Amino acid sequence: MATHVFAWNPKLWNWPGLARERAKIARRGYVDLDWACGRIRAIEPGSRAFFVRVGVPPKGLIASGYTLTAPRADAHWLGHRAKRGAVTCYLRLRLEFLTDIPLITVDELARPPFGRYRWMVRQSGTRMPGSIADALEPWWEERRRRMPKAAVT
Repeated sequence: MATHVFAWNPKLWNWPGLARERAKIARRGYVDLDWACGRIRAIEPGSRAFFVRVGVPPKGLIASGYTLTAPRADAHWLGHRAKRGAVTCYLRLRLEFLTDIPLITVDELARPPFGRYRWMVRQSGTRMPGSIADALEPWWEERRRRMPKAAVT
């Protein structure tokens, strides 16, 4: 299964529904949402998805889930770009974990073997090498298990 990294930059968008979406995950185990993936079209439904917080500290991995749809083109999510006719691709994601504070920080991701990958992606939907994804999964799941329940909701 392919793994892709999606970026959230609070400098560009403050994610007003983040608390509500975290509450949905706490209640039913997942939340479905649409997310932009730039020009990347080679993302298959069922691919693993990780979210990285970029732009402003604290930076690192904040969410995980799966893609539900293939990318489709539509008006750009930034209003000024959409007014000029810019388009971007979007897909539907199912997040099963979401927090606003990184579960794994960018400093931790600098260690081998993870330091070989550029975590501060410039575009959502960037593919993660299989060797990095294979090493990340058990670490991510261990961190999720250790996270206090109160911090997840």
